[in-house]
Amino acid sequence: MNQKHCDTNTSEGVFITFEGGEGAGKTTHIRFLAEKLRARGREVVCLREPGGTDIGEKLRAIVLDPANKVMADETELLVYEAARAQIVAEVIRPALARGAVVLCDRFADSTIAYQVCGRGLPRAFVEQANAFACQGIMPDRTILLVTGGSARKGLARATHRLGADRLEQAGEEFHTRVNEAFLELAEAHPERIRVVRSAEQKAKTAERVFRELADLFPWMNDVVDDPAFFQQLNRRRPSGHSNSGRKGQPSGKGAQKAHHTKGGAKGGGTPGKAAQGNGSQGTHGGARGNDAHGAPKNTRGSEGGRSCGRCL
Repeated sequence: MNQKHCDTNTSEGVFITFEGGEGAGKTTHIRFLAEKLRARGREVVCLREPGGTDIGEKLRAIVLDPANKVMADETELLVYEAARAQIVAEVIRPALARGAVVLCDRFADSTIAYQVCGRGLPRAFVEQANAFACQGIMPDRTILLVTGGSARKGLARATHRLGADRLEQAGEEFHTRVNEAFLELAEAHPERIRVVRSAEQKAKTAERVFRELADLFPWMNDVVDDPAFFQQLNRRRPSGHSNSGRKGQPSGKGAQKAHHTKGGAKGGGTPGKAAQGNGSQGTHGGARGNDAHGAPKNTRGSEGGRSCGRCL
């Protein structure tokens, strides 16, 4: 992958994805990063998978519905890939073409972690499906947020307020395999996937995220050693977003779609439709059950605590 150096006035788009297991804190750091990029004059498009489009949100509702317990693993995979093909064609590719920074909570790596190592689907087929849906679009950088704790602790953080959803009910062994799969992917792709260990304080974690992105945005080198730049994370949530829709179903009647702004002002919408919703709650394996990359019905693959061997 070609190295990018993306200053404020660049016309080159940048695609950054955030990955991680349950309770890793992806949403918080996507919001903070988006806020700071907008302050530098960049257009930022915040997305979640599956979702981000009218079609994607409808597919999301299906794959996350706890009532769909009989959904086959193969069906689940194809629903994800259909939603991904739509968001790439409708939102991500046009946004990158006009020079936006696209921040996506989950992308193709989650499909490998959840559907291959979690579900046990054939890796070769899943990779082909990913390639078909991604249409040549791959992240310039992936931030893998890890807590360093057990899958059980991550699930506890993710469910302490609203209870367990369809994915979270998949169980500790399933999520242990998923967490291990992400680390294997990072080991296999160290230039793209950067592991960031969550600190007790959100500000410290954000500093680590910015360090892993400073080669893409050189201005970050000027702030990573300034604790005051990050301290607001320990005091408040970045403005402009809410937590709606984090329990796995689109929030309200409108559902969350792409949210993008330039220079801090709300944009007029994604190409071909009005932007709405609050942007960055991911759903493939992450924040509050927004991860539809798994359901509690089938946990084929290796036992918890071992590498699945499918991710390298």
